[in-house]
Amino acid sequence: MDLDLRKLRYFVAVAEHGHFGRAADRLHIAQPVLSRQIRALEQELGCALLERTTRSVRLTPAGEQLQKDALDVLAAARAATRRVHSAARGAHRLVVGFVPGLSDSTAVRAFAHEHPGVEIELLR
Repeated sequence: MDLDLRKLRYFVAVAEHGHFGRAADRLHIAQPVLSRQIRALEQELGCALLERTTRSVRLTPAGEQLQKDALDVLAAARAATRRVHSAARGAHRLVVGFVPGLSDSTAVRAFAHEHPGVEIELLR
């Protein structure tokens, strides 16, 4: 069985908002569509992910685990997409770690000016 990234995004939105209506609004989809997708995901996995009430939803233990894993999977998918686009452009990426207050922004700006094809990411 292959997990659908769209269903994982939908599930994470419901988990974060604790409410189908608010999650549907954030996702810009109709609430019944969202409900069907979550039900389909639960069916595919063979377990309940949410405890539903008339006012909200709560994650089951399986839902809590899926939320953690889904966040990692979605982050990896975004990173893969970014790397593919960078490779297609012939771009390179430089990640620089620094301690706040000790970074040399002049050096970073100079490097960026000399190497415009390099995407620079600063991490604290």
